[in-house]
Amino acid sequence: MTTPSRRSVRVLAASADALRASADVRFVREATDGSIDDDAFAAYLAIEERFVRTATRVTGYLAWASDDWPAVAGHARAVAGLVGQQLGWFRTVRSRWPGGPGRLADAVARSEVLASQVLGLTSTHGAPGAVTAMFAAETLYSEWCRRAAAAPVERFTDLRAWIDMHAAPPFTAGVEELATAVDAIPDTIDDDTVTRWFRDTLAAEDAFHDAAYPALETTG
Repeated sequence: MTTPSRRSVRVLAASADALRASADVRFVREATDGSIDDDAFAAYLAIEERFVRTATRVTGYLAWASDDWPAVAGHARAVAGLVGQQLGWFRTVRSRWPGGPGRLADAVARSEVLASQVLGLTSTHGAPGAVTAMFAAETLYSEWCRRAAAAPVERFTDLRAWIDMHAAPPFTAGVEELATAVDAIPDTIDDDTVTRWFRDTLAAEDAFHDAAYPALETTG
């Protein structure tokens, strides 16, 4: 078997099992089949908005850190999408899903594992760690949202809009930009290291998604 020349393709192949598992956590299953309840969706919106802000900071850092102008422009477009399309959407939608203060506080506290993972890779390993973490997070969303968008399932309007946003450009174009950036990680960092960063970020995504539910309701 020929080894793929692109590092991003090799990392995805080495992480295929983890991606499948992360796309089968309770939140993704219930968002896909439309059965997620109001409390869980409200909690998810609260934690996801916070993470989008973290993603904006990290992607802005990637634009600053790159010495390749097309990469700078790609990261800048991603920041524009995060600040404009996504955070703008949250400003419109969050008031419709206030949630209970106690439930939201618990969800936020437990969800910080994902921001800690991404910011930790960024602060410790710089741009290679940052771009790998974002590639893991955004690949997961692109894949499960594309499948969900194609499924003939009835969903309430805000859930459908959030899924559709991640199943089409500019979001999916941003994932391709991240793949190109992963391909450009220096060879001094081996595939095993990049794959470990990728898989560790997916594990943090799993804990993040579980935070949308009370702790005793996340199994199964």
